[in-house]
Amino acid sequence: MVLSTFLSDLFLSLVSLSVAYRFVGKSAIPSRSALYGFAIIGISAGLGAVHFLGFHALDDIYRFFVGLAGCLGVPLLGLAFFHFSFRSISEKTFFLFIGVLFGLYLVFSYVAPLPIYSTVVGGIAMAIVLLSSIIRFPKHANAAILGIVGAVLFILAGLVIGTKGSTGPILNVDIFHVLLVIANYCIGQGISKLS
Repeated sequence: MVLSTFLSDLFLSLVSLSVAYRFVGKSAIPSRSALYGFAIIGISAGLGAVHFLGFHALDDIYRFFVGLAGCLGVPLLGLAFFHFSFRSISEKTFFLFIGVLFGLYLVFSYVAPLPIYSTVVGGIAMAIVLLSSIIRFPKHANAAILGIVGAVLFILAGLVIGTKGSTGPILNVDIFHVLLVIANYCIGQGISKLS
């Protein structure tokens, strides 16, 4: 059992699921994209909390959802911002996007493992959030600032902090989780304000 990581993952799960819940019942593509993306991240973090509490019966499901969060959950957040600033996404394209990314996740995780894949698609998604937010500024200043902060924190968490080692007495995985809590909240608020 790793109590600090259990608590940070639980906090990430609760915040992500509560942000996802804000989009329940909304039919617009960005709202559905946010709902699915945050829900996947929230489920992954919830399973992580169970893992770090010391219960390992669900570890295979946990690992599946961790990969799914990086390869589909995070890109869905980027898709919401893409819809706002670059091109409207049809429902057919939305579900095609989900199907293709899910298929690529399975291929690059189980058939021909490519560990950097989730970093690449997550980075592209956050670059889209960042660019979209910059484009939206200053007309939608609040949403833009929230998007910029969220994207920067996501990038900082994934590329700078990571989940291995520690910074002083604090495990990096706990810093990673806390940064993602703030990032998810900011991105969710940004999508909500732009919807």
